[in-house]
Amino acid sequence: MPAALPTSPAVPRRLARRSLLALPAALAAGPAPAVPPELRFRVMREGSAIGTHRVVFAAGAAGLTARTEVDIAVKLLGVTVFRFTHRFEEAWAGDRLASASARLDRNGSLSEMQAVAAEDAILVQGSAGRFRLPAEAAPLSWWDSRRLDRPLFANDTGKPEMLRWIHTALPGGGTLWRATGEEESEATYAADGTWTGWKTKAEDGSTVIYEPA
Repeated sequence: MPAALPTSPAVPRRLARRSLLALPAALAAGPAPAVPPELRFRVMREGSAIGTHRVVFAAGAAGLTARTEVDIAVKLLGVTVFRFTHRFEEAWAGDRLASASARLDRNGSLSEMQAVAAEDAILVQGSAGRFRLPAEAAPLSWWDSRRLDRPLFANDTGKPEMLRWIHTALPGGGTLWRATGEEESEATYAADGTWTGWKTKAEDGSTVIYEPA
């Protein structure tokens, strides 16, 4: 996500930009996530809050929509030295992506991404270029771990990326998905499939954690 700041605490390099090209389907088995009206997290770095991550859900006749809102502001000596906002919306028709759009503002530098379902593909256009992906492709937005077995694309740039994944059972019936390779991050899910937390490394090596808010 955001890049490093020269003389200030770093924020996650790509909070939203994680993708997977392939994963054995057996690893993706799990419950359909419980979908509350919204999920809300505090973004924490070294014990200090630097922002929020919110996902708002709406069910309609056409299917489910999910809107992600990420707001991060890093301060140094009381002065905001880095600001990051990400707005991402995805629409699902059953278990297939119908469309997705994103707008990212990184310290005033804007980028956008669009994805739309075609007859036999997902057509993606963003700052990383144009891509024709398989019909089952999906953005990696973390709230539904069952989709981690699909071809995935970054929900800020649209770029397909390869990651290695480890799927681990947690006490109480929950699960943990850990991504390694180009990026390192992990997400936790409750026994009913609800997304409960996330962790990654900032560019300065510090740990950034999502805590339920």
